[in-house]
Amino acid sequence: MNRTLDQPFRITDRGTAGAAAGAAQLARAQLRQLLFTAPGERVDRPELGCGLHLLVFSGADAARAAATEYAVRTAVNRYLGRLLTLDAVRVSVDDTTLVVDVLYTLRASGDELADTFTHPLPAPPGGAS
Repeated sequence: MNRTLDQPFRITDRGTAGAAAGAAQLARAQLRQLLFTAPGERVDRPELGCGLHLLVFSGADAARAAATEYAVRTAVNRYLGRLLTLDAVRVSVDDTTLVVDVLYTLRASGDELADTFTHPLPAPPGGAS
């Protein structure tokens, strides 16, 4: 039986290491981990990540969203290129949430998948609470 550890690593209710249910679940978990890891956050891989934290903690505008889309593409191609092909990425921001829409194809199966990842944004300084 071919099992792949779930990412991020977790312990199940039975006390065993969590396993990804399949390639799609593993790819989604790895994408989430890559998207929400800031470069410099991992001691053993300081370049890992794609800078979404920049949108979360600084102002969000079209230029920053475009730069973030580029950073996402670059990071996905570099770290997950063996697992998937990134077909499209869109980063958008509403008043309270960062939204990343990703369309990708699993290399092993050819399955096309779409996922949406969200992250809450902090309230703007001096904004209403």
